[in-house]
Amino acid sequence: MSTKHNNEPRDIGYSKKHSEYYQGDDTSWLKTKTIFAKKYQKDLFIFAMALGKHREISSQFDLSDKKTSNIPVSAISERQKWALLSIGIAEDSDLICLKDEKPIYDKAECYAKEGMEILKSHMDKWGTNYPKFLESELKEILGIKS
Repeated sequence: MSTKHNNEPRDIGYSKKHSEYYQGDDTSWLKTKTIFAKKYQKDLFIFAMALGKHREISSQFDLSDKKTSNIPVSAISERQKWALLSIGIAEDSDLICLKDEKPIYDKAECYAKEGMEILKSHMDKWGTNYPKFLESELKEILGIKS
């Protein structure tokens, strides 16, 4: 069953300076040997958004950093939409924020922007061992001992 969404944007976007990781020919993380290989732009966006939100780091798009809006919201699964919408619910502590979803999507884009910065620095530092680093960090967050 599909949920009715209010004032949902047509597209979501990411920082133009990160576009090479989303869609570059040789540098795209979706086409190279990364944990995102054979995934979609929407998956990378959701992952970056979650990472930015987890670290509580977001930043606005300024004039020097244009936003590239080319991930259709229609391509995002209902589960991914609710992951995105949970940001607004958590920050507003009220379900009334769902009356207008556009501001929530804007916040998600800001979290994804910073999440990409975090991902880039981690990929540069850890390289192909990044999945192992993520696994250990996740276990630490969940309180699981190795």
